Amino acid sequence: MPRQGSRCFLVVRAQEWMCALPLEDVEETMRPLPVAPVSAAPVFVRGVSLVRGAPAPVVSLAMLLGGALAEGGEGRRFVSLRVPEGRMALEVDEVRGLRWMEEEGLDSVPPLLRATASGHLQHLGSFDGRLLALLGTSRLLPEEFWRRLENPSGQGGA
Repeated sequence: MPRQGSRCFLVVRAQEWMCALPLEDVEETMRPLPVAPVSAAPVFVRGVSLVRGAPAPVVSLAMLLGGALAEGGEGRRFVSLRVPEGRMALEVDEVRGLRWMEEEGLDSVPPLLRATASGHLQHLGSFDGRLLALLGTSRLLPEEFWRRLENPSGQGGA
């Protein structure tokens, strides 16, 4: 049963990283969908996929956290996330389930890890005896990438 001041998170795994995503940002989990490559994208963006009839960028969580793609080149699950710009798909190796946590009881990110995941690690904790990273999902992709997706011809943008 959740305690006062706790939030629910979806716990996922990407290679050796266990990560928690705020449940209010999660739309659904699904099998991976076909991904079309996008030019001039950050290395952790695998491309764009059609999710529920709308194009959504696909971000590899493993690559975002400084790893490499798995042997098969893709994760085993997509997690569809609501972000200010619309929707994006986060590619993960495994969805572990829901967990209630109190953010105030978690540790802040040490200075050496702040640059990891482009500064999107908000807190560190533990889950099943392993390190757990809480991710801020609202700004996983830079604004200029969203602008390029909206205007793929490159006209009218920066």
